[in-house]
Amino acid sequence: MKIYSEKTGKEYSCVEACLADEKKYDEELAAKKAAEEKALAVKKQEEEKLTAERKADAEKVEEARKAMAEATKAYNKAMSDFLAKYKSYHYTRKYTGAEAEEAWNNFFNSFFDRFWF
Repeated sequence: MKIYSEKTGKEYSCVEACLADEKKYDEELAAKKAAEEKALAVKKQEEEKLTAERKADAEKVEEARKAMAEATKAYNKAMSDFLAKYKSYHYTRKYTGAEAEEAWNNFFNSFFDRFWF
């Protein structure tokens, strides 16, 4: 008499061999499922870590934006007060080294970008 296992899809000559093979099959299936769950947990943990890191970085950017807005507000008030009192303000910016090269590059790029489509 032959025994057919629906789990393994094989035929066996005795019940003991069938049960042993099915037990082995179940253990392999459980190990595979555990490995998949572990990989999924690791992936979820990494995603949560990236989300938390992104949130922390976004908070830093938001703080910098608020500081910039406050500084701009203070600058505009100081300039307004100065102009109300003295009527004009002169400011000269002297670029040196790489800063000067970057300023010229920005100027030429912004100028010539208008002509290129």
